[in-house]
Amino acid sequence: MSEEYCVEKTFPASLDAIEQVALLLEEKMELADVPMMEAARIQLAVEEAVTNVVNHGYKGRESGDVSVRVEIDGRDIRITIRDQGHAFDPTTIPPADITADLDHRNIGGLGVHLIRSVMDSVSYSRVGDENRLILEKKIT
Repeated sequence: MSEEYCVEKTFPASLDAIEQVALLLEEKMELADVPMMEAARIQLAVEEAVTNVVNHGYKGRESGDVSVRVEIDGRDIRITIRDQGHAFDPTTIPPADITADLDHRNIGGLGVHLIRSVMDSVSYSRVGDENRLILEKKIT
């Protein structure tokens, strides 16, 4: 992993976008020689974030787009997910209590838990009417 890769694509925020994002990630991480297990984990985290945009971001209003930017520089991977849906900062969600009995767990939050557990850094900002979620991972 020594080359630099950068690509950004915008998709309609639909279930099809999730598959298209998965294919984009798979292709770019394979080109960058990201180890298969790490690539699969990162892909799962990004798919979860995009699924949240598709299922919740535009709820109650006309659907929009989701943009995904993949940057791979050596062993550093940075993925930026942008949308104009409802403001939602996943970094404010309390950690999921994965030790609680299933009957006593809060609904939701496991996707955010998954993203946090896979990625080294998760940050969010709202710029104007745009959500920006940045996921970073250093491949060891």
